Amino acid sequence: MEIYSTEEQQVEAIKRFWKQNGVSIIAGVVIGLAGLSGFRFYQEKQVATIQGQSSQYASLIEKVAKDGADKTAWLIEAQTFIEANPSSSYAVLTALIAAKEAVMVKDYAAAEKQLSWVIANTKTAEIIAVATLRLARVQNEQGNSEAALATLAAKLPASFTAQQQELTGDVLLKSGDEAKAKAAYQAALTASADGKNPLLQVKLNELAHVAG
Repeated sequence: MEIYSTEEQQVEAIKRFWKQNGVSIIAGVVIGLAGLSGFRFYQEKQVATIQGQSSQYASLIEKVAKDGADKTAWLIEAQTFIEANPSSSYAVLTALIAAKEAVMVKDYAAAEKQLSWVIANTKTAEIIAVATLRLARVQNEQGNSEAALATLAAKLPASFTAQQQELTGDVLLKSGDEAKAKAAYQAALTASADGKNPLLQVKLNELAHVAG
């Protein structure tokens, strides 16, 4: 950096600097202020969007909970909401509920579609695990044991291991593989929080005749 010995030199240096850089400095300030204003506008818009999504989600839940609700019409409305808000956590929650309602009316294809969408569109491991287990149940209900086992082969959080193994046992048992079903049930019992699960123990007792 140059050192100026007199005030006149310093003033001249400032004039030269401003002449050379003044326009870019002003432009930078304007852009910065515009950016700040734009960010605030973006934040306000985001809040309004989330509030709107929350209100629509609450309305959907209220509709489906009513006695005598037209589930088929509701599923169409739910799908419209999901497609309009694909990156929203409310869309993920709506898809989970839509899958449940689809199962209630035995529309397993629709349930499978919703659960597959949830798995592909959320990064929350616990939600992925819930959707994965439900998807495997739907596939097993349709008699598609191969697809169900492929779904259950996914890596899930350790807290879901017991459920994952038990459901694997259910799928294997339904497909006729009692030996592997028994092994899966035993793995599920081992993974249970307290090592106890009355229903699971009943399943194991029914397979007592099967060699380990």
